Amino acid sequence: MTRPDPTAAEREAPGLRILLLAARNVTGQRNGRITVLETAVKALTAQGHTVTVLALTSEAGPERWLDCPVRRIAPPKPVTLAANAVRAIFRGGSLNESIFDATPIRNEVRTAISADSAQVVIADGIRIWPLVQGLEVPVIMHLDDLLSDRYRDPKFIAGNESVLGYFSSQLPRPFLPAAERLVKLLLGFEARRLAVRERQVAQAADFTALTSRAEAEILAARSGKPVSGIPMAVDPREPADPAGAASNSAVFLGALYYGPNMAALRFVRDELLPLLRARGVALQLDVIGAANPTQQAEFADCPEISIRGYVDDLTAALHGHRMFLSPVTVGTGVKTKVLDGMSVGLPVVATRLGVAGIPMVEGQHALVADSAAGLAEHIELLVQQPETAAALGAAGRALLAETMSVPVVQEAWRDALDAVRPEFQEVPK
Repeated sequence: MTRPDPTAAEREAPGLRILLLAARNVTGQRNGRITVLETAVKALTAQGHTVTVLALTSEAGPERWLDCPVRRIAPPKPVTLAANAVRAIFRGGSLNESIFDATPIRNEVRTAISADSAQVVIADGIRIWPLVQGLEVPVIMHLDDLLSDRYRDPKFIAGNESVLGYFSSQLPRPFLPAAERLVKLLLGFEARRLAVRERQVAQAADFTALTSRAEAEILAARSGKPVSGIPMAVDPREPADPAGAASNSAVFLGALYYGPNMAALRFVRDELLPLLRARGVALQLDVIGAANPTQQAEFADCPEISIRGYVDDLTAALHGHRMFLSPVTVGTGVKTKVLDGMSVGLPVVATRLGVAGIPMVEGQHALVADSAAGLAEHIELLVQQPETAAALGAAGRALLAETMSVPVVQEAWRDALDAVRPEFQEVPK
């Protein structure tokens, strides 16, 4: 594990020394969870704190991210992972926690904390919990969302070939089919275990947070301990011109290795598009997000859906569309994709789950329906009324700036630090 030399600014920073322990390659392709971590780092460094990132990944990448040093620890090998999973089952833990639970990794984490004289550790999800239990420095657990609720939802399993999500990229390809089948069989068990473990983590950690304020209230009630809602933040980008875009142009954002995104696109193909054709609406949907050849091939025979794959310039890719679609039917947490659409002023057409956790008013900041017929009606409205599309998009973009921008979420991270370090008398303002 190499350690980049600190910059002069880092050596002289007046704030706290914080170690962000990430369960992923933060310098890889941007996704919703990386946006959450970006928000944390931007908020903390803006307050004068020094952040070092320790990423648990076998992927290479730059040694700096958001002007913070990045070090990497390789996760356990598949054989070790299998042994960890068996041990977790018999010890009352969850399979998620077994992924990085290895003595060498635990030792490297403690070495990094000591070498950096870290005063606070931020842990990226419940998978990190075994590595930070018993630390002498305060630990902020950011659980992202309630995995127990996600896994117990039958829709998450049905038609979902990639329940492993991002972690599938960390496994050798020959192991993937067997690993997916095994995890699917164990999802019910894992949901029950996680429900227990999430409560225990909330009770034991110095501070616990989720991206959704509503889910934070649920976990607080289950655990009897305070849980904060600290969402990701997406600052407004250069505004698009939805009124001037082709009337039938729409965009969907999301990596297709995440099963619920594939389920949403199948819903569009099989239920929504036929209704739109019957109404005389020839929708053209651009899909932005990582997709492998098999995922792309599934929609090759649907001319209305174009899989563009991952893009480096998201702002440019979002421009040129009349509307943003988020027909999500399963999942938990706040959908970063919707915030990205709102950030350029695109009007959002979504299911209620697609806008969950966003403090919006239906009809004012987004058009919402849970049926294909309701979504088709909203889409037809925006196709026919460019002025409505522009007004709705502008209202959503303004809402984002008021409620979920970096300066707003920064205050939530300030409160988190205040809660875990009473021994520090001076808090950077």
